[in-house]
Amino acid sequence: MSSTSQPLLGTRSTNPSVSAWWASRSRDVLSLLTVLLLLGTGLGIWVYGTLPTSDPSTNPHEYALSTDNIRRHLSKLLDIAREHNNSRSVTTGHSASGTYVLSQLERFGNCDAHKQRFVSPVWTVTQTPTLCVREPYRVDYIHETDFELMRYGGRSANITRGRVAVARACTADKVGDVNGRVVVVTSKCLLFETAFMLEQMGARAVVFVRSMQYKQPSRARVRLVEWREGDPLMTIPVLSATHSVGQVLTHASRVDIETHSQIDEVETFNILCVGRTGDPRNTIIVGAHLDSVRNGPGINDNGSGSSSILEIQLTLAHTKFDPHNRLVFAWWGAEEDGLLGSRHFVHTMAHNWTNKWSVYEPRIEWSDIALDLNFDMLASPNYIALVHNGTDAPRNARIGSQRIQRVFENYFARHQYTYEVTDMRGGSDFLPFVQNGVPAGGVLTGAGELKTIKERLVHGGLARAALDTCYHRDCDTLLNINIDALQKMSRAAMYAVSTLASTVDLRGYLAGHPEF
Repeated sequence: MSSTSQPLLGTRSTNPSVSAWWASRSRDVLSLLTVLLLLGTGLGIWVYGTLPTSDPSTNPHEYALSTDNIRRHLSKLLDIAREHNNSRSVTTGHSASGTYVLSQLERFGNCDAHKQRFVSPVWTVTQTPTLCVREPYRVDYIHETDFELMRYGGRSANITRGRVAVARACTADKVGDVNGRVVVVTSKCLLFETAFMLEQMGARAVVFVRSMQYKQPSRARVRLVEWREGDPLMTIPVLSATHSVGQVLTHASRVDIETHSQIDEVETFNILCVGRTGDPRNTIIVGAHLDSVRNGPGINDNGSGSSSILEIQLTLAHTKFDPHNRLVFAWWGAEEDGLLGSRHFVHTMAHNWTNKWSVYEPRIEWSDIALDLNFDMLASPNYIALVHNGTDAPRNARIGSQRIQRVFENYFARHQYTYEVTDMRGGSDFLPFVQNGVPAGGVLTGAGELKTIKERLVHGGLARAALDTCYHRDCDTLLNINIDALQKMSRAAMYAVSTLASTVDLRGYLAGHPEF
């Protein structure tokens, strides 16, 4: 406001000293009023748990869900991680995490809970690998900058002055003699299939050269995507090198490679909580992975998702929710090792996979599963509320996935919460379902991707910072949990679960029938 503005109270004259005071203090007063308004709004949200547009009378289960109880589950998972080298991975605290979930379901749940056991390969690196060209001249390369030991890239090896062979093709009849050699692959080939073929042909190690567009070496898995017990694993080292390093390697005659890694096949499990009521021919899977990475406790990834669906199950039991469609809650194991738990569950039913434990497991018929809901990372500190894009699903699961997306969007619209639609192409346990024709959907709050300035203006938080700066790190503890995000997203999950479980013609809704 300029100094020549009209008096605030019309044309009546004012005391000059009062005018001077108001001119000097008006901005402070307005700022104070703004702060008080924001505090009042915040207090209302804190007391009532939602914005004024909420409707607890028409969505009672959503508001019955306790964020404090979810946080207590998270605290217990953190305690378990601390007792297991700050981790809840398949080889550390995952088993104890499963024991906790089962104890809660047995005491307070309303389902038949059991473990579905399977085997997972666990790859561990114990020391930093080295790569050095020895002839025609010596060049020492930097790990993670120039080259990388690829995940599941074999066991420990010490190759001194290994002879180099260059493979410019991907098939055995075109790669030439590789017996006893370190093979540098310059063609764009399937990783495991090519590496395993070269190992069978007698290669001592394999180095895949990346194309020029990539500035860093790859850490992709060199393993069958849908690995199961009995399938092969690499034993010789498999490395990735940048394009510039690859140019040197193709002209080298001898190299040194030293790796320190191991692959162990360990027994692990999913937890399945099969509802006792509801139509089994319209079964809804509600899933979240329970394991963490080896080098962190995984409280956001994915204690937030697994604790949320645990409290959803317990809340539905406590409120005596009577679903029209059966609910099956699932806590997946070995997600961080390549979605192995959810893949095992899907392929056991869809493709008749069996193992030595299968005979003791209750059966769920594949044809009975109507949809899958997946919840992975619901409380990222610099979060954006994200809804999976059903359009990304394969054609035979697309319409149903779009309909699931609509349910979540209805929740955010009803509360006037901002959200964005994100891809649903991979990276979590919905993938085996949509790949086998079952519609899926879910919500999440983001991982290591950076928030843009535009996203900051819409969603708040910090621009040019990761949505979760502790993603896959040892700092993923309770201090990494955004309580506001946890409440919004867990209630979004509860809304979708209770809504879809109550839908009378669920298959018709998922098929896109016009009456919906």
